Amino acid sequence: MGIFLLIHYKVLIAHYLLYPYGSALDALCPVSDDGSSPRIDLSVTLPLFGRNYSYLYVDNNGLLSFSAAISSWTPRPLPISLNNPILAIFWADVDNRIAGNIYYRQSRDTGLLARATSDIRNYTQDQNFQAQWVFVATWDHVAYYGSTSNKVNTFQAVLITDGNSTYTLYNYADIQWTTGTSNGGDSSTGLGGTPAVVIL
Repeated sequence: MGIFLLIHYKVLIAHYLLYPYGSALDALCPVSDDGSSPRIDLSVTLPLFGRNYSYLYVDNNGLLSFSAAISSWTPRPLPISLNNPILAIFWADVDNRIAGNIYYRQSRDTGLLARATSDIRNYTQDQNFQAQWVFVATWDHVAYYGSTSNKVNTFQAVLITDGNSTYTLYNYADIQWTTGTSNGGDSSTGLGGTPAVVIL
């Protein structure tokens, strides 16, 4: 069992990197400051961090957490407690009351599994990998706390497993800000202070 991280990044908008998402496909996280999805019970047992997980949370501030929801808006450096393991796709002070939606779904759709299988085979040496389940979480055009601008970020996490190994894709389509005002960021630029953190 293992987890492997693949990061896609392009400075300009690159929605071709993103797995399909939106209101026709996904559930929505609540529109809130520092909120989270409800507990999401998984239809598979997910091997991750040397353990098996049966549920997770999509946290508004750019995290997936595997024990409890996380409302912290200030990213912390490693090490992070394994009592609540996390994936920090873009841990920052997201405020989607200002702008944006946060979507999530788990799927066994054959087309999605075929794409996931192809991606893992293309980006790794695991040529026998066959995706059995995919989880997609997308932070779509989300704003930062204290924003007085129209700057927004779009990023995505894709968990892919065959039941033995788990791969994680981090897809970044458009990153315009790094910091909310509670972390010392500038309200008009979304920059400065304690910036966002990415953690596997």
